[in-house]
Amino acid sequence: MLRYEEFHKMLEDINLPVNIGDIIYMGKFKNKKTEIKKIGVDKNGMPTINGKKAVTFRINPKSKKS
Repeated sequence: MLRYEEFHKMLEDINLPVNIGDIIYMGKFKNKKTEIKKIGVDKNGMPTINGKKAVTFRINPKSKKS
């Protein structure tokens, strides 16, 4: 039987609509263009982009793929 924590980890799924080579905006005011070189995971299991937490970026609307 699975414990609650193990079951909850199996259900988690965080999808980011970015790929390596895309341009996103990062920084305090989300105004510095940054190219994605590495997508990883931190010690808590949260996604990172170029070693920084992934929730602190903005996607360039012009570079979105239809």
